[in-house]
Amino acid sequence: MSGTWEEQARELAAQGPRKHADWDAALFETLVSGPARMLWNALSAEPRRDRVMAAWLKLAAEAVGLGYVDRASVRFCVTGQGPTPESMTPLCRCLLLLAPAQLPAYPADRAVALLARTWNLCEGLAAQPLWLNRYVDSVAASEPPALEQLEEFLATTLEPALTPARAAAFSGPFTLAMLNTRELMDDFIPGDMHLAAPAVLCVHDRRLAHTQVGLLLAPEGRSRFLGFQPCLGPGPGETPPSMEPLKNAVRVNGQEAALPLLGVPHRMLAARSGYVVASAVDSQRLWVLDTP
Repeated sequence: MSGTWEEQARELAAQGPRKHADWDAALFETLVSGPARMLWNALSAEPRRDRVMAAWLKLAAEAVGLGYVDRASVRFCVTGQGPTPESMTPLCRCLLLLAPAQLPAYPADRAVALLARTWNLCEGLAAQPLWLNRYVDSVAASEPPALEQLEEFLATTLEPALTPARAAAFSGPFTLAMLNTRELMDDFIPGDMHLAAPAVLCVHDRRLAHTQVGLLLAPEGRSRFLGFQPCLGPGPGETPPSMEPLKNAVRVNGQEAALPLLGVPHRMLAARSGYVVASAVDSQRLWVLDTP
């Protein structure tokens, strides 16, 4: 590492306790020796290297001082091992994983500007409810966005979570999607499930604590998994439509819809936005109905 790099890291470490009451010196040192070193090694050509590193280090120090990253999230980013911690956020992912991987492809001016824009977008998201950050991070984990397209990624990802719930009549026709959690994990068995948003579902494993998968509900059979994630927590309360579980079917708002091969359901949830999600006693599948 160059003298400029070492001097700035030491200066930021010394300023930390004076600027931030909750400064974590050990955590900042982990960032310096981990993601920062990765970025440094990937950059080339002075003075580009020092300019990009200066911008990244300043934001890393802010992230530590403001509590945007913690030891669990940093450990996960550095090691890539274990389940995603509940404290993991899009800001942490973008700063510690995506930026070191993507910034070296840009000239210094563009890299620094892109880093600042990424910080502003993610800091704005950090002010939103925790479940929303967890939801966005779960999508980013399975489909890592290019930082240049981060604003578009956030708009596309947030749209189904923030769109007000429509009040479906459940009059049909019904479209069925059958999703198999075995594609994500060999022994995942769907158990309790709850809405985090009108079109975002959190499905817990029946046997393993702290193991849950996100599900994005979409019309015309296009619902899909969001991947494993911390529990998104309950979303805004809503009054669900009337629902009567039947063998291989469900009656919702008086209309009957087939759920082939389901048998007797283990869990069943109806959302007033027009979805019914069911799991079976002896299957890893989820049955997802949608209707206007």
